[in-house]
Parts: sequence; C-alpha cells; structure tokens
Amino acid sequence: MARPIDLDAYRDAAERYLTGAPPPSGLADELFDPDAVRALEAALATAGDRRRARALARFAAEGHLRAAGAAELAEAERLLAEPIVDGPSGPVAPREVDALLAAEPDAERRADLQAARLRALGARLAGPLEEAATRREAAARALGAASARELLARVAGVDLAAAAADGRRWLERTADAWALAREIAALESLGVRGDELTAADIPRLARAPAREADLPPDGGHAALAATLDLLGLPYARAVAPRAPGLAGYAEALRAGGASLARLGASTRLPVEARLLGDPALRWAHGFLLEGLVAEPAWLVRVAGLADPEPPPRAAEAVLLLGRRAAAGRAAALEGGGDPVSEAFGVQWPEELRLAEPLAGLAPADELRARRLAAALRAHLREAHGVRWFADPRAGSFLRELWLEGGDLDAGALIAELAPDADAA
Repeated sequence: MARPIDLDAYRDAAERYLTGAPPPSGLADELFDPDAVRALEAALATAGDRRRARALARFAAEGHLRAAGAAELAEAERLLAEPIVDGPSGPVAPREVDALLAAEPDAERRADLQAARLRALGARLAGPLEEAATRREAAARALGAASARELLARVAGVDLAAAAADGRRWLERTADAWALAREIAALESLGVRGDELTAADIPRLARAPAREADLPPDGGHAALAATLDLLGLPYARAVAPRAPGLAGYAEALRAGGASLARLGASTRLPVEARLLGDPALRWAHGFLLEGLVAEPAWLVRVAGLADPEPPPRAAEAVLLLGRRAAAGRAAALEGGGDPVSEAFGVQWPEELRLAEPLAGLAPADELRARRLAAALRAHLREAHGVRWFADPRAGSFLRELWLEGGDLDAGALIAELAPDADAA
C-alpha cells in the first residue's frame, strides 16, 4: 500500500526543484523515490482535479526513471560531446555531425561522415544507452508496470495505442504530399531524385540550402520579434538558431512560441498546472509559429520577400519532414513495420535509434502537439484570415490559452477547434 503524501509539501519541493532553488531539507531525494510515485498515483483515485494530479504523478515517475539510469545517461552525454567521430577536419563529437551533414554539399563526403558516426555510436554509445534502458525497465517493473513507457502512460493517462494509430494515420494522409515535396526538395537542395536519398542526406534536405539566399541571414530572432509585435504579444527570448536560412527562422519561431506558452501561464495556478502539465500544450504553440515560414503572406509582410513562391515550397517540404518524423516515432510506439523509415522515405539506421527506448512519452506528446498546432492554425485562419499573424485579436486568443497553462486538455481543444485539420 502506498504511504500517504503531503501534497502541499511535495508541490513546494517540486516548484523549488523546477526553478533551481533547493527543496526543503529531506525532500530533495524523496521527490522521485518509488514511494512518491506510488503515493501520487494512488492519489489519482480521489483527486478533485485529475489533470493536475496526473501532472504531479508523471513528474515523479519521469524523475524516478531518469534517476534509475542517471549514471549511464551521464556517460552517454559525455560520449556525445566527445570528439570520437572522424570528421573532415579532424575528430568531432557525434552531436555535431548533423550540422556537418547539413553543411556538406558533397554526397560522398556526407556518406563517409555518416558511416563514421554510425561506427562510433555503435561501438561507444550502445552500451551505456542499453544499460540505462535496462535499469529504467527494472525500476518500472518494481512499481508494477510492464515497462517504463507503460508506467508513464498509466500515470499520465496517455493511450499509447491511440497515439500509434494517429501516427499511422498521419503517415497515410501525408504520403502523397511527401512524395511530391521530397522530390522537389531533393532536386533543389541536393540535385538528386527523391528515391536516391539516404539517411545521410536528410539533415541537408532539412536545411534547404538552395533557399538560404531568399531570407536575410541571422534574421530569425528579428522575424520572431516582428511577428509577436504584430500579434500584440511580448517578445520571447530564445536561444540562437543553430541553422542558417529557412531552418534557422523555423527554429527561432518554434522556440519562441513554446517559451511564450510556458511563461504565459497564470501565476495563480499551482505548480502542476503552471510548470508541469501536458508538454503538448507548450510545444503546439512553437509548431504553430514555426509554420509561418511556409505562409506567403508572412514572408512578404515580416520577412520582406518580394516573390514568396519558391521559399514556401521549400518550407512546406521541411515542415512536412518534421511532421512525418513525429508521426513515424509515434506509430512505432506499438505495432510492426518500420514507420520511422517510412516517415523519412529512407532506411533509418539502427544506430540513430539507440536512444528511442529512453524517449518515454515524447513521441506521443509531440504528435499531439503537432495535431493541436494544426487545429490552432485552421481555427486562426478561419477566424482571422491568412494574415492572422498580424491580428492582435489572434494574439489575445493565444494569450488566453497560455493563461490556462496545464489545466487545458489538448485533445479537447483539437476536437473543439478543428478536429479534421490537415496534418500537412
């Protein structure tokens, strides 16, 4: 039987942990211990607000699983940052390889760099990640769950089968659009047919180098600031984009939208609704703003393009690639086949999947976020037209959503706003 838990003390300790302040004496180690997970899950049965209670239970369960494999994950992080891959100018860290692949115009050099990374990952990273996964699974079984992912789904109230089915549905609905977009993007960015792509080519395809000259360099933050000003929203500070051109603009918009949604929650809300809650509610607003890079009206008004026709075509391919990647990862939560390779349209290497067993509910969260972003986009277009990004009423609508924080239900919002919004 689970021991009783002082919810007020737990909330206080959780808030201190999340904001970087030391929790009260004696509670730092108890935040994520198995008794806390059991007690918070047991409290779901009598919770007045189950959504808030689930947020706390998920926080405890995720922390418990993370602690179970903490040493191995720390070793994996060290290896990801260590120069162990033979790069064009000397050894580079595995986490730097995608940027090098995106910048490398020569297909043979991309293939060589990818092969070197895969060898390094298989030889050095597989062990720590597999051991971390093993420890997480053991910790979940000790709490009566069949797997770590099942434990998280149980406490969070996430239907993994439904998420996988949604992922497969998105892959099916966007198959034709992706076949055309991949063909155009491959020819424009790499000079090859779509069916000639390999996994080593995907980072460069996502960078859309053929369209980098269409946008002012390093203008992502300025575009974000201008968009928020049009919407009547406060500026969101975000990390500097890692990619140039179109990909950098998308990254700045995505980070800014997610940041605003997180910071916009009412200060009157308890920690579980203000700082925790369904991650999809934050991510969706990042994906909503990211989608502006494919809006001709936004490119003219904010980015200053005179002829926006080619950039949206490239941007649509980049955004669709991200959406299909999310759908493939969600579809892989249950069932057979190889939906991740299907999503990209290339054979996805096993070495790049080593961390998938540690992803928890992230694939389901991201797909839900992208579905909500599509519903928000459809609603805003219907209510405010294709220039919704320049209407302060749209900004007020978004701010009202942010104020509710984790008390909102992403699924209910999708059903209310636009349940049939196109995944593409």
